[in-house]
Amino acid sequence: MKNKYLIEKVDHLNFSDEDWKCYFDFRMKSDALKGKPMRFDSVEELKTHTVKGIKENGKEIYQVWKNEQENGLLVFSTEFKDDLNKRFTDLENSMNDEHLEADLLAMIFKEYIEYDEASNFLLVFSKDGMNDYVTDLFNAKIGTNSFLYELHVKEANFEKIDTWLTESKAKFPNFRIEFYSEIPDDLLEEYATVLTQFSVDAKSTLGDPTWTASEIKGYQEKIKVMNHTEYSYFIFNEANKLIAITHARFNLKQPKEIDQGMTGVLKKYRGLGLSKWLKAEMFTKLLADYPAIEKIKTETIPENHPSRELSKQMGYKQIGNEKEFLIDRANIVQYLNTNI
Repeated sequence: MKNKYLIEKVDHLNFSDEDWKCYFDFRMKSDALKGKPMRFDSVEELKTHTVKGIKENGKEIYQVWKNEQENGLLVFSTEFKDDLNKRFTDLENSMNDEHLEADLLAMIFKEYIEYDEASNFLLVFSKDGMNDYVTDLFNAKIGTNSFLYELHVKEANFEKIDTWLTESKAKFPNFRIEFYSEIPDDLLEEYATVLTQFSVDAKSTLGDPTWTASEIKGYQEKIKVMNHTEYSYFIFNEANKLIAITHARFNLKQPKEIDQGMTGVLKKYRGLGLSKWLKAEMFTKLLADYPAIEKIKTETIPENHPSRELSKQMGYKQIGNEKEFLIDRANIVQYLNTNI
């Protein structure tokens, strides 16, 4: 049976109180289908977060129904706004279905054309090959490619992790490691510089690699509103300069699953074992604060063999693959003119 979709642009800035209640109800129902808790406790909390995001980021949000049932959201946002050569539109898929059927994607194309006339590409996400068909149908190009790993805490190599902790403290007596539940203001500038360097090293064609202190501050405030928190470990050298970082983020309402974020070491200090120290400290801290944790997830690019090997030694297992595809605007226009 062919699925029937309906997508509807949401005009949050002109919502009435009744509109907000209906939108909150839509979010509740679609989240329930995912088996996940609603991120917001009230209509007012949802309203505050949503309006702030729209005004600051120019996002455009669509509600999606599949066979007349609430299915979630699709969100447009623009990257590289000030660079007309790189400018593209990011499609954030918060539906229950991660697969974008061709008929639905055609509806999205129509909205994309009107959303940003200066956008060169539409970014489409694919997990485990489910949307890889866009390469053949729309001549899409791969923007990012990541391997996904998952660690069931009960299967972790605790002996290996304890060894890394012991060896690191003995091996780096002149280096200092610090934990932060929120990065302090006096470190934001230095952290932004280091994070920018890691982004440049990754050589990604997607997103602006430059980070600023104000952007990081804004990010920290944003995740608070979402009831998320982020743990960070920083390593400083003998001159008290930041040389390595790692992060882990999780939902305070559901702390049984953790997202282990990027672990980065400045080039001069790579190959020494600092990543082992960072990941061992983070793992130990997370379990100490949240002993009911069941899973930790992470990802890495296929080319980063040291990171992949480190994860495997800890007990992580590869569970999938994620890609982001860039579909050229000209190909989208041609497809719409030919098929719609």
